[in-house]
Amino acid sequence: MDKVMLDFIARNHLLSLSMVESSLEVYCVSAYYAFYEENLSLVFKSDSSTKHIALLGQNPNAGVIIAQDSKNLLKIEGLQIKALFQKASEDEKKAYYSSFPFAKAIKGDVYALHILWAKYTSNKLVSKNKMIFIKDR
Repeated sequence: MDKVMLDFIARNHLLSLSMVESSLEVYCVSAYYAFYEENLSLVFKSDSSTKHIALLGQNPNAGVIIAQDSKNLLKIEGLQIKALFQKASEDEKKAYYSSFPFAKAIKGDVYALHILWAKYTSNKLVSKNKMIFIKDR
């Protein structure tokens, strides 16, 4: 993954997560995340009884958006991501709690979204404002 994309993910902390609810519907939530660069994973915490965790347990394919909010068109920057949902590894959990130590006091489990594909868009970049990443499988 290009350094520009890695830096953007590391600078941010809030994602929008989408998953399939049924053949006709999509379900979305927001979550705070820590970036674990070694696995290219977005790590977040949630209660295992939530609807989104149940849906991701049935179908682990997820869509993710990380975006900078701006009315200035020259400052638009963001990522569209296809990811695979899994329980977080011990290293991913450590990364999450390092970023959000207070989360240890909150009920829930730690999960990871492993980035499989990403499209980065930035109107700040003059020469190329879009980049694509595809993970080798």
